[in-house]
Amino acid sequence: MIPTDLHNLTSDWLSDALQAPVTGFTVVDAHAGTTGRALLELNYGEAADLPATGLPATGLPATGMPAKLFVKLPPADELQRLFVTSSGMGRREALFYGSLAAELPVRLPRCYFAATDEEGAAYIMLLENLVDSGCTFNNASTRYSLDYVRQILAAFARLHAAYWASPRFATDLAWVQPPLQHEIAVQLIAQALQTYATSMPPVFTDMAELYLAQADAIHQLWLRGEPTLIHGDVHDANLFYDANQPGFLDWAMVARAPAMRDVGYFLAGTLTPEHQRDFGRDMLAYYREQLLALGVAAPPAAQLWQQYQWHAAYVWVGATVTLAMGDAWQPVNYVMASLQRLHAAMEALGSVAAIRAALAVAD
Repeated sequence: MIPTDLHNLTSDWLSDALQAPVTGFTVVDAHAGTTGRALLELNYGEAADLPATGLPATGLPATGMPAKLFVKLPPADELQRLFVTSSGMGRREALFYGSLAAELPVRLPRCYFAATDEEGAAYIMLLENLVDSGCTFNNASTRYSLDYVRQILAAFARLHAAYWASPRFATDLAWVQPPLQHEIAVQLIAQALQTYATSMPPVFTDMAELYLAQADAIHQLWLRGEPTLIHGDVHDANLFYDANQPGFLDWAMVARAPAMRDVGYFLAGTLTPEHQRDFGRDMLAYYREQLLALGVAAPPAAQLWQQYQWHAAYVWVGATVTLAMGDAWQPVNYVMASLQRLHAAMEALGSVAAIRAALAVAD
């Protein structure tokens, strides 16, 4: 049985999952966002031939197993749990860690165990505690530069190139589906428009009204292009650094979609307004060069730019939906700061006009 909360988690269950003699554990920290999260400190007994972790020896107990584990499982809040189940977020991430994560050509948390039921109501992941591995977080605020942006784009290129138009999406990766168009997004954007329109720039209202009128067509627009494996939610809170290597957290939005779903999301949400204006095209050209070097028949630069214009609005949808939820998913102040940057990006890119033109929608 899969534990669905910390009260159902036992030393015996952990021993079976880890194939190691866990004699006890302490919950060091626990909190909830879009899913439940906890940090466990483990105690081990004696056993022969325990599996090696592959992690640095520093901070590990004598058994070779991790001293601490980061655990992801369903959130305690009933409404949030229903949302996660209906969107498939928990099940998708558990499938990712259980069947795909180990082969990816990018840094991500090591998974020791992952399981889910068919409905996605019960799931659990036992993951590397990245703090013990010496990783750092929220790096954009301290590390940000165009070189930082290029490092992330190079990592994206490695990920995307490995699955570019892959035939595996019809076989063992058939569970990796296009991004979900959740009907609640329309309701939440309408709510955000009603609440925040007077305090936002015109691009906020323009994009909200366009999305509310053309949601289905916009989601189809975002699927134009060769599919690959995407992370789907790359912002600063879902990135970490291990030495000089960027890594990716929180794979609940992993999907099959055009690469610009990731690249446009990251660039629109990360570049400063000045860098957006002066170097946006250069960053896309750099990403395209990385793809070409990896043997991918990358789209023409003009096509990537057009997709970037479209996908900047995808980031906006996510941020606006989050804003409508108040502090439930992210602090409102953090979301408002993100939207300020996104509005500048969408204005610089002409995103609303580009989407209208692609859909042949009049102003």
